[in-house]
Amino acid sequence: MLHSAVPLSNGRSALEAESYEIRIVDFSETPFGRYVDDGPESGQVFRDNVLIPALNQHAHLTLILDGVEGLPSSFWEEVMGGLVRQGWGVGDLKERMEIVTTEAELETYVRLGWRYAEEAASKRQH
Repeated sequence: MLHSAVPLSNGRSALEAESYEIRIVDFSETPFGRYVDDGPESGQVFRDNVLIPALNQHAHLTLILDGVEGLPSSFWEEVMGGLVRQGWGVGDLKERMEIVTTEAELETYVRLGWRYAEEAASKRQH
């Protein structure tokens, strides 16, 4: 899924202008755990090895939830809240990243992901 960037004459890569999609199911059908120590399918591994590199390379990102068997709170909070704890602003994330699903049973995770990000931002301000 990851592509190498082709520099343009303005110094930006061709991929930076494109919307980029990440399917969590390509990382794991059953993501679980918060930290690296919890295993290779943890939220920290997904955030640090998949999501942040994509955010650093692309102007817009679509995060697709379809196909996973669920998103345990430890995994999902570490992904979304962890982005904020690492310095990403909620407003910037909402501007640059869309979380989508076509599966009714996963729709709650869209709202929950943004709630985790907002809660982490609120705790950071105190």
